[in-house]
Amino acid sequence: MRPGISSITCIGGAAVDRKYRAFEPIRQRTSNPVTSGLSFGGVARNVAENIARLGTTVSLASILGNDENGRALIEDLKRLGIGTHCMAISDTHPTAEYVAVLQPDGELAVGLANMTIFDELTPALLRKAEADLQSAWIFADCNLPAETLHALVEIAHRHSLMLAIDAVSSPKVTRLPRDLTRVGLLFLNIDEARAYLDRAGSSPEEAADSLRAYGSERIVLTLGEAGLLAADSSGTRRVEAIGARIVDATGAGDALIAATLVALLQGRSLTDAARLGTAAAALTVESTTSVRPDLSISMLETTLSLRGGAAIEREPS
Repeated sequence: MRPGISSITCIGGAAVDRKYRAFEPIRQRTSNPVTSGLSFGGVARNVAENIARLGTTVSLASILGNDENGRALIEDLKRLGIGTHCMAISDTHPTAEYVAVLQPDGELAVGLANMTIFDELTPALLRKAEADLQSAWIFADCNLPAETLHALVEIAHRHSLMLAIDAVSSPKVTRLPRDLTRVGLLFLNIDEARAYLDRAGSSPEEAADSLRAYGSERIVLTLGEAGLLAADSSGTRRVEAIGARIVDATGAGDALIAATLVALLQGRSLTDAARLGTAAAALTVESTTSVRPDLSISMLETTLSLRGGAAIEREPS
């Protein structure tokens, strides 16, 4: 990784989010009364906003439709101080939309995604932004097409860049190359890990070891209420989850990624960075928004000191 870098470029999804929260537990095949709201989302966009709120310079590379949603999203990025010079506009597809239908307790009942526009995030678009990518750490989500993810891994290798990737979902993680040698940090949950490895019965520890054997320098493997595993060359550590009262579970993973990346950029160890990430996730699920507007490093550190989030070490195998 190149020294002296202090900014992050996020590449991937940017979308309009529509949330519908039911008053009563969701019933199938009938009408369910809900409250509704509209905001901006997408994995890469959410990670970028969290990074900006945590005080780190960040830009976003994504694609939007030539429509009202796209124009509004661009203006919001500028308001947040997120760089937009790597954004692309499509005249073919509308801006992506994600619909989340939530249970009364905030848990996701069903998610619907219109992400066809991201098929236009081609390697050719990536190469146009290659000069900009050389001056930052890179975060990408697996909303990118497989060929674009492969090209991004090659660019990171060519310029010795730090590349972090989020799996997004079990189907999308299979877009990653089988050789993860040039991936500096991989974020995924246990289901996504098993899908990538094609090993349904793998334990979290076995999955983390296997992903490291595939070449990824560092792994953050999330386990829900059981916390996460942080694995690198120094070993594998389980970081406990931080208790939280769930208001809205949307965006917790994006907050975890952003806080972990910012802490690593500040020179903290993977374990310490992941612990800050668990604090960010806990604070986010206690918020009504997918990105908590008052998030800060000091708030994360205070949350850790008050609520815990210890790490348990396992020696390298």
